[in-house]
Amino acid sequence: MLRTLDEFICDTNSLLTFPHYEKPFISIIIVLHNKADYTYRCLQSILDYADVPFELIIVDNASTDSTPVLLQKVKNIHLIKNEKNVGFLNACNTAVEYSNAHWILFLNNDAEIKPYLLSSLLKSGEKNTDCGAVGAKLIFPDGKLQEAGCIIWNDGSCLGYGRGDHPNKPEYSFEREVDYCSGACLLVKRELFQLVGKFDERFLPAYYEDVDLCMKIREQGYKVMFQPSAVVIHHEYGSSSQNMASQLMAINRIKFLNKWKNKLSSFYPASAKNVLFAKERRGSKRKRILFVEDRIPAIELGAGYPRSFRILECLAKLNFSVTLFPLIFPEKREPYTNILQQEGIEVVSGDIRLNFQSFYFERSRYYDVIWISRPHNMKAIIGIIKGINPQQKVVYDAEAIYSNRTILMNEVHGNYLSDEQKISMVKEEISLMNHADIVVAVSESEKKTIQEYCSKNVQILSHTVEADPTPNSFHQRLDILFVGTFLFDPTPNSDAILYFVQNIYPTILDQTGAKLWIVGTNQLPSIQNLSSNNIIVTGTTNKIRDYYNECRIFIAPVRYAAGIPLKMLECFSFGLPAIVSPLIASQLGIADQELIGRDSVDFANKVIHCYNNEAIWNYAREKGLKFIEKECSWDGFQDRIRQMKL
Repeated sequence: MLRTLDEFICDTNSLLTFPHYEKPFISIIIVLHNKADYTYRCLQSILDYADVPFELIIVDNASTDSTPVLLQKVKNIHLIKNEKNVGFLNACNTAVEYSNAHWILFLNNDAEIKPYLLSSLLKSGEKNTDCGAVGAKLIFPDGKLQEAGCIIWNDGSCLGYGRGDHPNKPEYSFEREVDYCSGACLLVKRELFQLVGKFDERFLPAYYEDVDLCMKIREQGYKVMFQPSAVVIHHEYGSSSQNMASQLMAINRIKFLNKWKNKLSSFYPASAKNVLFAKERRGSKRKRILFVEDRIPAIELGAGYPRSFRILECLAKLNFSVTLFPLIFPEKREPYTNILQQEGIEVVSGDIRLNFQSFYFERSRYYDVIWISRPHNMKAIIGIIKGINPQQKVVYDAEAIYSNRTILMNEVHGNYLSDEQKISMVKEEISLMNHADIVVAVSESEKKTIQEYCSKNVQILSHTVEADPTPNSFHQRLDILFVGTFLFDPTPNSDAILYFVQNIYPTILDQTGAKLWIVGTNQLPSIQNLSSNNIIVTGTTNKIRDYYNECRIFIAPVRYAAGIPLKMLECFSFGLPAIVSPLIASQLGIADQELIGRDSVDFANKVIHCYNNEAIWNYAREKGLKFIEKECSWDGFQDRIRQMKL
C-alpha cells in the first residue's frame, strides 16, 4: 500500500531508486513546481509500472514546498534545478537536451501511470514509421474519462474526446490518428521534436504548446496517434490553478489561431454534431466502413470467422476507417478484440445485445459503405438501413450459400427435396443480395450460382493463409487429425466426424493402429463422448500447429457444407496431407483421385494408402503448399479487395 508523502519523507531509510539502463528507449521528462504529493505518487507509479528501459529527467522549477526534500530521496535520475520558475514550456525544452533516448515522454507530475503505459506508447510509435507522437487515455481520479485524444476546431478551440464519459466504451478503445493529444502524457520522437523547434515560446509559460507541437509534427508528414491501452490517472489542474489555466488557454488560443489560421480553415466547426466526424483525423480519400458480423470473429471458431478476421485486418491495412458491429453475439472475445482495436478498428461490443437501429440512426451519414456478412444478418438489418438512408452503399458478403448446405444436409439424412424446392430455397436466399451494390462470393462456383438469380456486381474473395510448413518428416509423424468447431448440432463438422468414427475409422485403426485426434472448440457431449483409448478429444487449444506437426494425415469426410473449407486451407498451409470427401474436393478444385474418398470404403483405403506410402504423402504435402502459395497469398487477397472499389 502506498504510504503518504509525510510517511515517506520521515522514514530515513526510504528511497525511490530508479533502475539504470545504458541504452534507454524513452526519456521521461517531468517538470515540477511544488505539489510534492502529486510528484511522489507519480514517481511511485513509474517505479511500479515502467516496463521498458527508460531514464528519468526531472526539472524542478524552484519549488518551495516539500519537493526539494522529496528529490533528495530519489536516486538514479537526472535532476535539473532552476533558481526560478521558468514555466513548463521552457523547462521541457531545456530537459530534452539531456535526453539519451530516441523517444521522449512528457509527463505531468499530477499524472499516475498505469501498467503497460510505456510499452503501449512505444509499440504505437514504432510500428508505423510515419508516427511522430503518441498520446494516452487520460482518466480522472473518479474513474471518468478526461480525454481519448483531442479535437481541434476551426476556431482554435479544442475538445477532449469523450470527456466525462465511461473510459472503456468502444469508441474510446481503439488506436487512431487524432488532431492532438495532451502534453500531460505525450510520447514524441526526440529528433522530430528538435527538428520542429521544440515547444514554441510564444505560448509561454504553458497551454497550447502541445496543440501547436502536434500541428508542427503533421506539417513534417508525421501522424499523431491515440493509444487506448496507455492509461494514466490525471489530476487535472493539479499542477496549476483552474482559473490561471483558463486565462492562459484563452490568451494562447488566440495566438494559436493567428499562427494556424490557414490550416484551421479545413478543420470542422465547433459543434456537437461534428464530434463523430472529427474524433478521428483522416485523409480526404479515406473511406469509413461498417462491418457487420455475427460476433467478434475468433479464429478458433472456424465457420468463416477466420476469413472475416482477415478481411477486417486487410481493410485496416488498406487505410479504411473500420467499425465492427457484432449483431448477434456482442460479447468481447480476446485476444481478438484487442488485436483489432490495435489495428485501428472500432469494435462495438457489450454485455447485452446491441441495438443496431439506434446505432445506425446516429451514424446514418457517417459510413461510406456497410459490409454485411451472412444471410440472416442481411435479412435482419437491410430494411433498417434502407429505411433510414436509402442511398447507403451496401456490400453483401456471401460467406457461403446457406441454402446449398441445407439441401445437402437434408439429402445426407434421406430427406430428398424436389428440384422446385431446391431452386426456391436458393432463390429466396439470393433475393437478399439484390439489395446490395456489390456481392462477394468465396468461389467461382458460388459466383455462378449467384449470377443465375442476381444481376448485381459479383466479386470473388476467397481466403488468405500464409504457408507455414511444419518440419516433421513422414517417419516422425503418427496418427490422424480432424480439426473443427462443435458449438451446436447438427453441423457439417459434427456430422463428418460422427460418420467417420462409425463408418470409416474402424478399418483404418485395424490396418494402421493410428489414433484419431479431434481438435477444436467443443461444446457437444456427442463429440466429447467419442473419447477412448484410440480417440483423443482435446477441445480448444492455442497450440494447433503442434498437432499439425505431430500427425501424419488430415481427414475431411465432410458430407454437406457450403462456401470454402477454411480448415483445409490451414491444413495445406501447415504442409499436412489430407484425404477429403468429393464435396471438399469440388470446393477446392482437387482432382487427384489418390486424395479423394468417394465412399466410406474408398475413404478408408485412401487414408491407409497415404498413411503408409511416403511418396504419396510427400506428393500431397507439396500439392497443398503450392495451392496456398498460388491461391491464398496476402497480396492477392488485398488486390481483390482493392478491385472492389469500395
